[in-house]
Amino acid sequence: WKSDFYSYALRKGIKKKTLDSAMPFMRFNKTVIKLDRKQPEGKITFNQYMKRVLPASRIKMGRALMQKHHKILRKIGNRYGVKPSVIVALWGLESSFGQMMGGFNVLGSLSTLAYEGRRAKFFKRELIYALRLMQENNVRASAMQGSWAGAMGQSQFMPSTYRHYAVDYNRDRKRDIWGTRSDVFASIANYLSSEGWESGTRWGREVKVP
Repeated sequence: WKSDFYSYALRKGIKKKTLDSAMPFMRFNKTVIKLDRKQPEGKITFNQYMKRVLPASRIKMGRALMQKHHKILRKIGNRYGVKPSVIVALWGLESSFGQMMGGFNVLGSLSTLAYEGRRAKFFKRELIYALRLMQENNVRASAMQGSWAGAMGQSQFMPSTYRHYAVDYNRDRKRDIWGTRSDVFASIANYLSSEGWESGTRWGREVKVP
């Protein structure tokens, strides 16, 4: 499979130097397969899921961080038409405000999922995007860290999402969704705005049945 992918990636414009540095990290990982088949969204109820991902401590931290970064969040929110509360909510849900960005090598995760077959076409495409990210930004293969599914940074963007929506807000020529919070906030807002987010419309309303 790796030999076939190597040839395929070359045809897609990935340079031999990039591939040679990436291939040692493209190792099959059984843990990735186990996690893919045990995603909580399909195993527990909505109420159980909410309690797990939205404890009071996370809400408290989100409110504190929104206050701390209110100036930059307001600027970004006005620019993209996405409320600061929505930006912070996604930031908190995806990576617990940057505290949990994943401890897997993205190349290993994506190649494992592309090989395994359940969603091979999708993950093969994401693997190409990850290699392009390395190639165009001079990123080492060992630095490609993320979730078991290949999502990266504080916003947990897949490689294709990074390519299309990540923003260099502070203009340092790096779209840094790992360590630069203004880039993280702007990338989240740009992603939602580009995908059709409607400013002023609520995402949902809680209904309590009598």
